[in-house]
Amino acid sequence: MKKKSVLLGNGINIQFGGKAYSNRFILSRIVFNALCDKYDSLFEGTLSGKEIENIFRGLLPTANSVLYGKYDEISMDEKEVKEAISEFKEQNSNRSKFEHYYDIPLEDWFLLLRLAFLDNPDLADMWISSKQGLEWMILDAIYNEGRIQEIHQKMKKPVKRYFKSFDSIFTLNYDDNIEKLTNKTVYHLHGDYSVLADSENPETIQGFLNNQKGQIVINSEYPQCYCNALLNFSGWHKYNVAQKKLKSIQMLEKLKQMHKNDIVEFQATRLCMESKVTGTAQVIDTYIDHPELKIATDYHFSELEELSGELHIIGLSPQNDSHIFACIEKSAVNKIIFYSYGEPPKTLPLIKPYEFADIKKLWKSLDADMPKYNCGKKYPNSEKAKKFFELFNVLSFDPITKDEIIKEANSIPDFIAKPLCQEAMKLIENLETPKNEDELYKQFRYISRIALREGIYPSAFYLLLIDEFSKLK
Repeated sequence: MKKKSVLLGNGINIQFGGKAYSNRFILSRIVFNALCDKYDSLFEGTLSGKEIENIFRGLLPTANSVLYGKYDEISMDEKEVKEAISEFKEQNSNRSKFEHYYDIPLEDWFLLLRLAFLDNPDLADMWISSKQGLEWMILDAIYNEGRIQEIHQKMKKPVKRYFKSFDSIFTLNYDDNIEKLTNKTVYHLHGDYSVLADSENPETIQGFLNNQKGQIVINSEYPQCYCNALLNFSGWHKYNVAQKKLKSIQMLEKLKQMHKNDIVEFQATRLCMESKVTGTAQVIDTYIDHPELKIATDYHFSELEELSGELHIIGLSPQNDSHIFACIEKSAVNKIIFYSYGEPPKTLPLIKPYEFADIKKLWKSLDADMPKYNCGKKYPNSEKAKKFFELFNVLSFDPITKDEIIKEANSIPDFIAKPLCQEAMKLIENLETPKNEDELYKQFRYISRIALREGIYPSAFYLLLIDEFSKLK
């Protein structure tokens, strides 16, 4: 029987979790979380919320400089960066300028941060820690206080049956919704929130050794930030990291067999490897003594490369992750169905035959269309009302047009709006009286965070709050 597999991207989370999992809301959550001091303990007081905001707003001009060609002549010594710049320009060729920081795709921030360090070589020794800090914030904002792990609750039985029908399920997402839905194995090609990074996981060799040396650094408040996710501006960098770990797994398994069958050859090989890379012998000995330990994370690219039969691709952007398409090209897959939203792309980076399908038709057939509401509320158009809408934008720190505010507010029915408004009112009651303007603005940001968590524009949330206040009166 012909095998059938599926590869999933972030479009799945947006379909069932709403725009809370879109690029805009993820990045907005980072900045608002930072300004509400959420990341103070994560960075142990070394980076303030204002400094984090300045990084994101400050790198916006760098993104536009890339578009304008400032970095086209970057040294070939930075081959990965040069290729990423080319891809960045190609993907944004229809854009003349980035107006807002949240318009810039998530992983492109690693490219912008890298360019900032290349512009300031005297700060080169801070690159690794800075990249890690960016990873932490992105992972936390996607995680959304754990709500991302609850998206499967919105998937009905037809969706469950559909995903269970596949022989293999691959995902580029970090959440565990599909395995919770189907009780099937899901291959996380870029990592998994439920699995700690090798350095922090005491069930792996590296984590076991780090634990013995007291070098586990995980912050227990933020386990999601220390998962085994692969994040970078270069898909090939992610692939190479995964391949390096796979080679370690294969080598240690081979050495374990050698230790069992030919101890003399094992000892000679062990000494040779230690002479090349100090510390290798300790890793080998640890695995021989503790075979129950995992060697390293397997990101399952080999399973993707060894696929056959039919592959369905859902919720994936064809502009990103060229390494994924290269893996598919290596495979024995003979039929590829790429589901697109709206007008399909002109081409995919594949030589294998493929066809496009309409994702909206698929969701409709699975009774998976998310309900859309129009509450039909009318709002005054007076000068006084206009000032209120301007005030909502000032308080939200995330301005949108009056029409957008009204449309957004009307898309949120009372059964959703009321509990959120009550949560905001309770928050207001429990906050101390602000001592200055900065504290007042911070309190409004706390309210805005409720909206951002739910995928609601903060300005519209303030309009809903005013409505709720008026009902109470």
